[in-house]
Amino acid sequence: MNHRLSITITSIIGTVLTTSTLLGYNSVSAQETMTPEAIYVGLWQGVDEVDGGFSVRSILPTDSGFRMVGRDTWHGPCGYGDPATVLSQLTVEEGVLEGTWDLNCQIGETAESGDRSFKVRYTFDPETQTLTETLLNPTTEQPIDRIPIVFFRVAP
Repeated sequence: MNHRLSITITSIIGTVLTTSTLLGYNSVSAQETMTPEAIYVGLWQGVDEVDGGFSVRSILPTDSGFRMVGRDTWHGPCGYGDPATVLSQLTVEEGVLEGTWDLNCQIGETAESGDRSFKVRYTFDPETQTLTETLLNPTTEQPIDRIPIVFFRVAP
């Protein structure tokens, strides 16, 4: 009886280890083969911690990178009134989306001088499956002193 129990336990442990190894291998392989399209394309939502505005970004592939259309319910340069729309052409640089997006305020509002165009960087975190939007200084391309918006994918 002890002999059969030993064989069964050894068999179960071997099966669990083999399955774990295969699952681990497959998940690593899947991460290594993810294309930028699989990582970035989709509808993303987040909350701007600076002003509490609801932010949405839709990222689509193009021949030369990615196109992004966004909407913010509350945007400082637009006078914190009606929603703002952002449009951008982004490219992948070392696994990060970068580009410049242009701000369009709603009718009846105008952006403050110099605040119409923003250098932006989007960084994907595979562990949390989130996308972080960081505004950059256009001269130095370093992050500006502002809390980045973290986006969650809501649709592929």
